[in-house]
Amino acid sequence: MQPIEGNTLSSSPFNAEPPPDLGVLVYIDNRKETIEEFYWLYKSMLFSDLFTRAKIIAACHPDALNQVPVDENITLISSVPYIDRNTEWEGYPYINSVGNLCEQRVFDECKKYRYILKTDCDTFTTPALLDFSPSGLCFGFGAYAYEEEVRNKLSECSLHWGFPHSGLHNVGASVLGPSNQVCDFLSAQMDYCHKLLREEFSNYEGKWPGWCKNVLTMYAGELALRCTYPQQCSLGFLDHFPVSTRKLGSDVLHIHAWHTNEYWSKFDFRAGKYSHINPDQIDRTTLGGYCHWLAQADINNVAGEKPARQLMSTSARQ
Repeated sequence: MQPIEGNTLSSSPFNAEPPPDLGVLVYIDNRKETIEEFYWLYKSMLFSDLFTRAKIIAACHPDALNQVPVDENITLISSVPYIDRNTEWEGYPYINSVGNLCEQRVFDECKKYRYILKTDCDTFTTPALLDFSPSGLCFGFGAYAYEEEVRNKLSECSLHWGFPHSGLHNVGASVLGPSNQVCDFLSAQMDYCHKLLREEFSNYEGKWPGWCKNVLTMYAGELALRCTYPQQCSLGFLDHFPVSTRKLGSDVLHIHAWHTNEYWSKFDFRAGKYSHINPDQIDRTTLGGYCHWLAQADINNVAGEKPARQLMSTSARQ
């Protein structure tokens, strides 16, 4: 795996006409793995030509600001981790992925765009996003509510906090939609993070896959969707698994490097288990190969490649 060097990249081409209508919103922590993953996302946006319609909005740990690319397509907002400013969240760093995005200055930046994709750094955009215009909130699938205990608890919380249960579970981590709706959703998600911590997990940790604190932000996302836009949402567009058995297509907007032992696995990648594979032999028309090639590729090579939308055309003919 090639080393990551910050602040050495030339600015990617940016077409000012028409102005960008999509903001890609992430939180960057000061961790080697997170910064590496941000480069994956950045390279995927270069390769998919997404910077022709999008920019990145990154709430960034102050110590990580000089470790990301210098590019006019990236707006950095220095942001001390939420957990460091709110001691009640000690030991739960996942809250940063919501709390650091709910600051007013972040929302003000988001509202410059018609649409927002809120996601994690360990994700990859695809060319399908170039022409996609959501009318409501689009999510992927989560995997936190397969146990009856969890479903019952979420229904109880919903009833207790004054809004009906809609029967919609396993809402994914990423969300794409009109900027005002995404900001409303994030605000509600943060509210339910606090409610869950205070009323359900103040003295209780639980155990996966049952009702447990470890996925509190995911529970909060489901509850937030129920009380904001439950009739204006779609599941299944985002957070696809990076598998080699599925081809890139117009129904795959975004891929998430989930915890998996199948190809492509970010853990196996970091462990060097794919180092024997010649980059020229990677099948970039599959979801797994697409992620693998981008993760290992030098940024300048990515920028010099033909746009990834040609891969979708090739994939569709196979």
